[in-house]
Amino acid sequence: MEKEDTKLMKLETMDKDDYPEELREQGAAALLLSCLLHTRLSCKTALALDKVKSNILGGGKRNQNSHSSRRRPRVSPTQNPGAAVRRNHFDDQQGEDNSNAAARNLPGEPPIRSLEVALRLIENYDPHEVPSIPGLNGIIGRCSKPFEKQLTESDLRDDQSRLSINKADAQKYLYPLLNEDENLAEGINVTTYDPNGKEFEMVFKIWVSKIHVLIGGWKAFFHEHQLRKDQDFVTLWMFRRLDTEKLCFVINWRRLPGVTTPIKRKRVRVNKSMDQLTC
Repeated sequence: MEKEDTKLMKLETMDKDDYPEELREQGAAALLLSCLLHTRLSCKTALALDKVKSNILGGGKRNQNSHSSRRRPRVSPTQNPGAAVRRNHFDDQQGEDNSNAAARNLPGEPPIRSLEVALRLIENYDPHEVPSIPGLNGIIGRCSKPFEKQLTESDLRDDQSRLSINKADAQKYLYPLLNEDENLAEGINVTTYDPNGKEFEMVFKIWVSKIHVLIGGWKAFFHEHQLRKDQDFVTLWMFRRLDTEKLCFVINWRRLPGVTTPIKRKRVRVNKSMDQLTC
């Protein structure tokens, strides 16, 4: 104990020039950080700190072109600029939606920085040709190839309660599985499965000779899974059960944060010549 007291007394009486250089740097840095909370920063300094913060949160150089590195901090003339910079990240998280969070490359949401990136993610998407759903193993008979569509605002309106299907996709992927006695104008009762194997009773039909829709349980489906317009892309399969020959659908989806508008794209490429396969 006497040795420790002796060392402490020596440090207290030591001249600042006698400190090792690395300790002097650390002490200066600690003093600067402790004073920063009460320091009024110039706009230029606040912008520089905001850029450093954005680079650290966003992974360095990857985020230099992101939304956050271009945005000026919200500093009021009557506020402490340093405090405004410190609050910036938390205010943004609470006040903006997930798409803006993704654009800032915050943790938990993959960024979509441009329409070109979004198109590449869509075009390179390659779902399994046979859906993997709990409880359906061994009962999936004839199965369509999967196809994907971006959810629109009308798909998620309570007063419409229908999932629209592109006519070209319906003709290419779904028609080959229909029997001659099944009439789309009258509607076909189908069971639709979500990724967990939960069943939703729906009706597959055609309106005005061109609008193909799934109605009935679709409203319960999109409410239960909290699907979003533009950001969510659903993948659909249609198949017949081996045990009952009943027509069924499987609907899965993926979310692309940052996509906020409908995307016009080419038809999904088909790698094989056949439009249906035997599972």
